[in-house]
Amino acid sequence: MLKESNGQSKTLFRGLSILTVCASSGRALNLVEIAELTQLAPSTVHRLLTTLQALDFLAVDPETGRWTIGVAGFRMGNAFVQSRDYTTQIRPLMIELSEATGETVNLAILSGARALFVSQIESRNMMRMVAPLGSVTPLHASGAGKALLAGLSDEERNLLIDSLDYLKFTTKTHRGLRTLKREIAEVLMLGCAFDREEHVAGMQCVAAPVFNEVGHPICTLSVSGPLVRISEQVLRKHGEAVRVMGQRATELIGGQPPRHWIAYA
Repeated sequence: MLKESNGQSKTLFRGLSILTVCASSGRALNLVEIAELTQLAPSTVHRLLTTLQALDFLAVDPETGRWTIGVAGFRMGNAFVQSRDYTTQIRPLMIELSEATGETVNLAILSGARALFVSQIESRNMMRMVAPLGSVTPLHASGAGKALLAGLSDEERNLLIDSLDYLKFTTKTHRGLRTLKREIAEVLMLGCAFDREEHVAGMQCVAAPVFNEVGHPICTLSVSGPLVRISEQVLRKHGEAVRVMGQRATELIGGQPPRHWIAYA
């Protein structure tokens, strides 16, 4: 249970504590379990559960006596999801990532069978990667694209991968399903996707997905720059920074990684 402090309404605090444990448990809870998790007396929990049920914030299964989030609780959570502007929320992290790496940081979303750049922090270096906002990049030949693919469910990913045309942009571009699927498996383990001159010769990139509350990749954060400045060692270092920032961004917007995302396990 969260610690109470002076000036707080104890009844309100305890009621919200019950809502919190019910929302985060991932399963229906009985009264005893809720009392243990909140460290409240069962009699107090019963009284508050009854009040929360009357207001539709919680619902109880009459056969099992287990409690779950009710209609009012769902509506409140849904209102938060609809009202948030995650690009604005994440932008301070993008600035932090750009300052830490010295390179351009992009935020991209899935748009059909391509990744669409919708936000950017430019590197201060004279030689830098700049993708105009609104431009797109192929899923099979970019860090952002491969990070988005890896974040999708197996079914969604396979549908997209099967539909790609696998255009060749450089000598290092993926040319088919087999090599792309092999790399996706590596992305799931590492938590980030690399683009080693696959889209543009002389340019390196690494990206990580940001997940929403249901574990769906809503965007990616990527670091991009010229090969002359980003060696393999530097690229891998940037990869760790991007992976960590992707996880931080996910937590910031109230998201969670999907079950198949091994990197955060």
